[in-house]
Order: sequence, then C-alpha cells, then structure tokens
Amino acid sequence: MNLTIEEMRKIVEGAPVGATDFLHDTYFQKRNAVEWYYWEEDQWKFTSYSERFKHLLVCLGDLRATIADHDRTDHVSDIRNHISPTTKVIEHE
Repeated sequence: MNLTIEEMRKIVEGAPVGATDFLHDTYFQKRNAVEWYYWEEDQWKFTSYSERFKHLLVCLGDLRATIADHDRTDHVSDIRNHISPTTKVIEHE
C-alpha cells in the first residue's frame, strides 16, 4: 500500500488505544498469534485471523517509525551551513 505522509499521519492519529495494525479503514489489535480483534462501534471485537491476509495489514508501528524518520529529515535551506568550511560552493544562476 503506497501512502503519503499525510495519509500515514491520519491513520496513526485516528487509531484507537491498543491498535497494532490497519486495513481498509479498519483498525486491528493483535494480542497473540491467534487472538485478533477489530475496532467497531467504539469497542474491540474478536475476529478470526487468516495468514492469507497478513501481507495486506499495515503495521502502525511501521507507520509511526516512517513518520518519525520523515520529521527527523534535515531540510536544507542553505547548503553552505551544512558542509565543511573548506568546501568551496559554486552558485549557478
């Protein structure tokens, strides 16, 4: 699933407490290898989990890590402040 950083933020911000995964507007909570729950009507409901859907789930932990990595990126406005003082900068116009 290809998501923009804005979509990732929206998914993470909308996650109920305890959610571990996401798929098609539904949050899931993995309690162990066989106990999975989905969020509906403001409560966790048991669901049977199938390995065939594993590749479709989006891990919220991975989304949080991607967002943190994105926010940590250094956006350079003036390259001269980010390189060695001995490096000569040639400006092109």
